[in-house]
Amino acid sequence: MSSGIRNFSPSRSMRRLRYEWKHGGPVVTKAIIAICVVVWIVEEIVYYANSQHLAFFSMVYDASFVPALVASKPWMFITSMFMHAPGLDIWHILCNMISLWYVAQPLERMLGHWQFLALYLIGGIGGGAGDMLYARAIDDPSAWITPSYGASGAIFGLFGALLVVFSRAKVDMRPMIAIVLLNLALPFFVPNVAWQAHVGGLVSGSGMTALMVGTPAMRRAMNFLQRTIMSAVVVLVVLAAVVLVCMHTSAYSSFLAML
Repeated sequence: MSSGIRNFSPSRSMRRLRYEWKHGGPVVTKAIIAICVVVWIVEEIVYYANSQHLAFFSMVYDASFVPALVASKPWMFITSMFMHAPGLDIWHILCNMISLWYVAQPLERMLGHWQFLALYLIGGIGGGAGDMLYARAIDDPSAWITPSYGASGAIFGLFGALLVVFSRAKVDMRPMIAIVLLNLALPFFVPNVAWQAHVGGLVSGSGMTALMVGTPAMRRAMNFLQRTIMSAVVVLVVLAAVVLVCMHTSAYSSFLAML
């Protein structure tokens, strides 16, 4: 007699996911794209919830990156890299997701899932640090309160990683350099592009990858996972120092007094 209990078998999608994870498929890349798309849909709903867009603006100042608010809302370093412009401006998320899909796949296969995720997040955090440095450098009140969001800082971190990998592998870097320069020049032709986040992500991603690849002595002393952890810690410490220096300014202190 049957007990009425059936043996559980994983779904086809779960088996496919496990296969891709085991064989170096772009699992994390797909997850990041899915999160960005879901967040964008939520933004669309919130944006059109009322004609004044008040709920959306509240969301922006809670989840996007606003230099003046990072002390009270440090999660902005992470949440901002998953937000994109709402409304009819579909090009922001579309261009970022296409770039992410083509740049991230080879890196995830080369580095591994967790190492790639660490690189992506640190590139995005570096983009926030770039925003902080820019606000500190020009010391303009508007720079401290202007929100920025999007995956481009993290994507530039991946660009930086590919430049380092191509350089070490003696691959022709001219096509990649051309792509990076074209994207860096984008703010001169398209308004409201946070070029400072692009630069911050590029520097952070290339710096972390250079440490991950390491010198021959480092490769003998540490395995790849150990070098990844070491490089992530080093870059995070540097970025934290940059942010703290930017926060200890008279302009930032005046903003805190007004909050």
